[in-house]
Amino acid sequence: MYFFITGEAIKKTLQVKGFHPLCSPEPKKSLKSFRAVMKNKLHIVVTGERETTRSYVMSKHSLATTILASVSVVITLAFFTFMGLRHSQQYGEAQNKLAQARQQLQAAQERVERVDAIIAEQVAEKEAEFAAIVGDLQQKSEKREELLSSALGELKTKSEIVESILKTVGIKTTIKESSKNSGGPFTPLTQDSYEDLIFKLDHSLDIIKSVPLGTPVYGAITSLYGRRIDPINNEVAFHSGIDISKRTGTSIATTADGVVSEKGYNDGHGNYVVVDHGKGFRTRYFHMKKSLVKKGDRVKRGQVIGQVGSTGRSTGPHLHYEIHYNAKSVNPLKFVRIARNVPSAGK
Repeated sequence: MYFFITGEAIKKTLQVKGFHPLCSPEPKKSLKSFRAVMKNKLHIVVTGERETTRSYVMSKHSLATTILASVSVVITLAFFTFMGLRHSQQYGEAQNKLAQARQQLQAAQERVERVDAIIAEQVAEKEAEFAAIVGDLQQKSEKREELLSSALGELKTKSEIVESILKTVGIKTTIKESSKNSGGPFTPLTQDSYEDLIFKLDHSLDIIKSVPLGTPVYGAITSLYGRRIDPINNEVAFHSGIDISKRTGTSIATTADGVVSEKGYNDGHGNYVVVDHGKGFRTRYFHMKKSLVKKGDRVKRGQVIGQVGSTGRSTGPHLHYEIHYNAKSVNPLKFVRIARNVPSAGK
């Protein structure tokens, strides 16, 4: 069996091979012989454009094997090409998904950074506000400490003045409290502490409210407390108060808060008023022209309770003024003289 490219080419090929069945002395025999030779062979003749001829002889078995191998190679290549393309497609899809994931991650990171920036800004604002509040509180605390220190100094001064006054008039400020049905841990007071001074000053002022300070009427003191010559019988006697000369009708004021405990008239005292101030103090006002209060009235320091007169055992218009402490008369003069040093409760 022959594979002919062109007619001329086959002739040349046969001539080259030295075989021409038609020229053989026994053409039929030669043809059979030729067919026998070519039965299992495949003769491929390739002729070029310039009549160059190439011939190839190949057994059919070899050709089949070659074709099978070629087909196998082609199939294998096609399979791997397909797999490669599929893998390439999957890889591309994976790359796209990865790129999208990276974009999403980048966007998320940017959002986180923006949130972090906002939080940092808010934290900075809050820190600034907190610092301002702390600074303001510190300034207020310093001012408070300054005011407290000033108030403490003023309280200390007033407390010392009040204690000095009470000491001058002979009054003790010891606080007496019952120890019955009481107890608890002992906590000593800090010296000169604000609370301590307030406590002492309150106690002292509570006492001083009952202390008759100042003069009930401004005038000349014509007779002192103590021994004297009696102005009526000219005999030595004890004078339990002081006499203050003033014209008739001049107002008389009480010298401490209290309650009118007595009001009346007798030949010795004339018109008189007695005020109980508490804490053991009483004041007595004699020879009044008239009294302006009644028994049981509550009176304040400086309140007018009567008028200067000359009733009872008297030689002229004046006020006989007495102070009694714990049922004993005391010299009113020292209470009158120190009144100018008394601080008011509102200052």
